[in-house]
Amino acid sequence: MGGSLLVAFAVTLQALSNGLLSGNLNGAESVLLSFIAFGTSALVFGVTARLRAVGERVPLRGLRLRLMVALNVATAVTFLGFYWSLSAIPAPLAAAVETGIGPLAVACFRIRKSPPARRTAELGLGAVALTLALSVGSRMVSTGRGESPALLAGGVGIAAIAGCSAAAIATLSHRLGQLRVTPVQVTAHRFHLTYLIAAAVLAFAGHPAEGWTASRVGFIASIAVLGATLPLFVLQIGMQRTPPMAVTLIASAVPGLTYLMASLVGQQRFDALTFVLINGSLAVAFLGPVLTRRLPTPTGQPPARIIPRCSPVRPGESGECRATPSQRGRSGRRLGV
Repeated sequence: MGGSLLVAFAVTLQALSNGLLSGNLNGAESVLLSFIAFGTSALVFGVTARLRAVGERVPLRGLRLRLMVALNVATAVTFLGFYWSLSAIPAPLAAAVETGIGPLAVACFRIRKSPPARRTAELGLGAVALTLALSVGSRMVSTGRGESPALLAGGVGIAAIAGCSAAAIATLSHRLGQLRVTPVQVTAHRFHLTYLIAAAVLAFAGHPAEGWTASRVGFIASIAVLGATLPLFVLQIGMQRTPPMAVTLIASAVPGLTYLMASLVGQQRFDALTFVLINGSLAVAFLGPVLTRRLPTPTGQPPARIIPRCSPVRPGESGECRATPSQRGRSGRRLGV
């Protein structure tokens, strides 16, 4: 399955879980969900990575290690911030702010390296994606439950920070994919900071006043595994195969999908104008990546070819992947990543 399809599948699963959690999660429960989801990811994929043959793993040192540390920080900011925002504002609005700002953030990250045509197109797509996402979120607020101004401002601000950090995740993941770090390795290591922070919060200030009930913990655990752990691994595979701008554009469809799911489960009243805005958001999300593939890259050349197999990395070699003789072009030139 192509990287873009994997990203689309993953964000659909995340939207389903967001819809179920809309208005159904408090602050302590959001921290518990983060701890279960990301602790499970680190445990399961950490064991899986250890069981894989040594030749299938690349050493995490040098540039790879620095990128992984940065990815840990970005992951913690993104998910702890987003799940906290779900406890402060409705899920469609939180998802609208977080995912809507992603394409614009990616365009700003690379604004100095992109050719004028690509820079203009990416900034335009980012602005349209953010406008549509915020329109959906605003319609949701006007047709759903009310929020206090202070709580609304705080939730939106945290969701915006989480969205910029999510754009950094897409960029870092794509770079790690170019350096041949497998999705299993990345998933095994990228959540360490997130679950450690969540565990610390639970230990010192994470207990709800009414205490935990078995049924409630079971519900949160099931959402954590099926709505976070599973789709995040699928998303990780997709992010490492797909350019960051395409990833964030596809993810901008989450607000509309979240709204539809929240409407189906009774957390949100259906609204015709919102449905029209959702269709516009979906068009940008899935046609935008097609447009960006036709634009010149920062070097002015077509996107570099990704080599499916590389010779094993031995101690002392640089972090960059080396093409084997059978992977070179007819002219004898190495195919870069």
